[in-house]
Amino acid sequence: MNLKEQIEEYLQKNKFEIVSRTCDLVKIPSINTQDDSGKPYGSECARALDFCDRLCKQKGLVTKNYDYRCLEVMCGDHQSGKRLVIATHADVVPTEDDNLYAPFAGEVYGDYIIGRGVVDDKGPLIASLYALAFFREYHIPLKNDIRLVFGSNEECGMDDLAYYLEKAGQPDWGLSVDDDFPTVNGEKGLVHFSICAPKADCIEQIKSYGSKQRLVHDYCESVISGEKTIIGKTEKIPNPILHLFTREERLLKNEQDEKHIRELLADPEGFCIGINHSDEMSGKTSVKVFSAETKGGNLILSFDIRTPVTLNTDEVVKKLMDYGTKTGMQVTVEKVSKGYYKGPDDKMVSMLTELYNNEFRTNEKPYVMGACTYARLFENGCGFGGGNPHEVKPFPKGHGAAHGADEAHNISVLLDAVKMLILGIQAIDNQWSEQ
Repeated sequence: MNLKEQIEEYLQKNKFEIVSRTCDLVKIPSINTQDDSGKPYGSECARALDFCDRLCKQKGLVTKNYDYRCLEVMCGDHQSGKRLVIATHADVVPTEDDNLYAPFAGEVYGDYIIGRGVVDDKGPLIASLYALAFFREYHIPLKNDIRLVFGSNEECGMDDLAYYLEKAGQPDWGLSVDDDFPTVNGEKGLVHFSICAPKADCIEQIKSYGSKQRLVHDYCESVISGEKTIIGKTEKIPNPILHLFTREERLLKNEQDEKHIRELLADPEGFCIGINHSDEMSGKTSVKVFSAETKGGNLILSFDIRTPVTLNTDEVVKKLMDYGTKTGMQVTVEKVSKGYYKGPDDKMVSMLTELYNNEFRTNEKPYVMGACTYARLFENGCGFGGGNPHEVKPFPKGHGAAHGADEAHNISVLLDAVKMLILGIQAIDNQWSEQ
């Protein structure tokens, strides 16, 4: 049998097991927490890594636990040549109240596995595990050092992979399997900042809440002049915090503060800060307010900035500080994460893209996205799968997608990811061996 025939045989033979093990992993509610377990990201994240460890060993793969931050997986005890790291994660974002299915049941309904984290990133994790196990089962030697890394803090800062890279060093190339095929060749930069200003006397309380990993909180609760109002996200109100500022009452004590804040909220591209920028590869700067709260006598608004790949995040931070000085408001930069960009002609990016297009007879292009994955932590790397870029899921609006209610992974798409990861590993190994 040739390689593709072996892959088809492998998928047919292991289809039930791949689906079952994905369901088993989804059943673990691996939300990052601080508990008394002594584990860095809580007992459930540790349990998810332990599950992966046992499964890998059953498949004859060699593992190393990096202090319950990451689990490293190898095809054998001794590896040589260049090093490829394929990174996925077992942690998930918190659940919402609007699920139609039990979020951690991990069950199959029709053609879909449904449960929190099955798209992001437990399905791709299992796909990468079975892809590496394929080479051992069919006794196909890998000439280079191919490793998987399963993290458990991707959704809350990526300290896990940073820890691994500090200990193990940067690979020659890294792949993040955490989005759609074919290849993600760039990610926008990210800056989070907050503005603190004295609130108006009429405000008793303002609080927004919802998933911390969402760009905008789901609800905003306010008590203004004794009137309690809860505003939720809808099609007509996509940002409940913005809606708060449609009220006629002044929300800030100082008239100039109020003016500056309203200008900022009405400026989704950052013109008033001086960070408006766009490029052909990744589009425009975006500025979104995502949370609000009253603390003491102040109103605190938190903002998310996504920067085009040609805009340096250090320059954004400088502009924010200048904006605080100019307006007299307290501006605090809370998080900075530099993006990355590999040109579509990059040798590895173009090879993986062509590999996908040849397999599925498509003409997809590499793309840049605003979301953050492990790929940005690699000195050299990109995103590679594992979803179908054109999949339309048969679920109500707001259901079925990553970070949303009723995450759902199509079983055929999951098996395609296993196939593409096998082909990708083989292609990279061959390319490096020929150099």
